[in-house]
Formats: sequence, C-alpha cells, structure tokens
Amino acid sequence: MLFYGGLSDRIGRKKVFLGGSVAVAIFVFPYLAMLSSGNLALAGVAIIISFAIIWPTYGSLIGTVLAENFAPEIRYTGASLGYQIGAALVGGPAPLIATALLTAFSGSWIPVALFVVFCAVVSFISVSFVKVRHNEDLDA
Repeated sequence: MLFYGGLSDRIGRKKVFLGGSVAVAIFVFPYLAMLSSGNLALAGVAIIISFAIIWPTYGSLIGTVLAENFAPEIRYTGASLGYQIGAALVGGPAPLIATALLTAFSGSWIPVALFVVFCAVVSFISVSFVKVRHNEDLDA
C-alpha cells in the first residue's frame, strides 16, 4: 500500500487506479483458476498476488481519489456518500451475485470472473472521468 501511495504521488492516482482496474480484469481468470485447482500452493500464490500486489492499487487510493474530487466544505460528505452508495449497490450484494452465478452455471467460475471484469470495466470508466488533482492545493 505504501508503494502504490508513493507511486500515485509521483505519477497520479488516476493512472495507478486505472492500472489496478486493468490488472483486476486480467488476473481474475488465473486467480479463480488457481483457487479452484485444489492445489494449496497455487491458491496461496493467487491470494498473495491479488492481495499484496493488485488490491493495493485501488485499496490504498480510494479514499484519496474520492476526497480529492470534492471541495473542502463538502469533502467528507461527498467522499463518504460516494463510497457508501457504491458499497451498498455492488459491494454488499457481490457475494450473493457470485453465489447465484455459481449456482446458475453449475459451479463454473467463469461467470463470476466475467462479473468481476464487468465491475472492473465500470471502475475503469468511472475513474476515467476523475479530475487529476494530486499536485493541486486542495484546501484553497
């Protein structure tokens, strides 16, 4: 997380976040394949890659990306409202959606991967509209 936070200070949060969205969309297929392989070592590698390398590309930045896009007088409310609405609409039901897809497709993880890709594409498109503000004075 510290690495990606520092990288976002140098090259911009938008670039790091967009890269993370692409990484999620690409890695979800090998990730789910490794998890469902039955091989504990492969599952461990999948978890390490996803949580130590890919997740921090957006997990370490989401609060800052949201906060930077609101004026100081509404920053807390705007960032919190945006985050909580997204979490309620997709984050909360995501496990239910994944379970429903697994059930509907006889245990195949491919539809779950496609759902994750869809979410990554929505994130990519959404963040594409974010203003680049990491070098601006945001308290003015």
